[in-house]
Amino acid sequence: MNGEAAGTDNILGEALKADVAVTAKTLHILFSKIWDEEQVPTYWKEGLLVKIPKKSDLSNCDNYRGIPLLSIQGKVFNRGLLNRMKDSVDAQPRYQQAGFRKDRSCTDQIATLRIIVEQSIQWNSSLYINFIDYEKAFDGVDRTIVWKLLRHYGVPEKIVNIIQNSYDGLNRKIMRRGQLTDSFEVKTGVRQCCLLSPFLFLLVID
Repeated sequence: MNGEAAGTDNILGEALKADVAVTAKTLHILFSKIWDEEQVPTYWKEGLLVKIPKKSDLSNCDNYRGIPLLSIQGKVFNRGLLNRMKDSVDAQPRYQQAGFRKDRSCTDQIATLRIIVEQSIQWNSSLYINFIDYEKAFDGVDRTIVWKLLRHYGVPEKIVNIIQNSYDGLNRKIMRRGQLTDSFEVKTGVRQCCLLSPFLFLLVID
């Protein structure tokens, strides 16, 4: 949490770590309320979208990457949700699915591909390899599919309801030249910079 920018609540990670005992007590009260009511605070659904240039022609909107500044408290809570889900769900996707999974590095996948290619050459057999480059992958996820998949994989209904509520009324404001735009609702995709999003995306592509 050190060095992370704060969300709209302006609470930095360093502030939460300044007095761990007080923070733990305060967050316990907040998180218990969320757990009981299955609703997250409204300000967790808000985000400041900062534009980061990624290509040379900055007159083209597609050449910017939008990075949302999210609530640090929300990230802590989502870490707890993720830990509750991963143990029961992680064993269910296909074994070959390596994206966003523990102890499955890019190096392992490169080595696997190299072995397959070498064996194909050795056996003089045909080999077809398909590479897919997902453009704006998180933005294109259908949320209704995500909720169905979470239930399909046996995620407790309470957790599904909390995650679904965190997307109801999700909105952003863009920071431009030190000024904020009016807020707009984000109706599709899973959140950028959210701890849950790689896990949710994994369920969809599997």
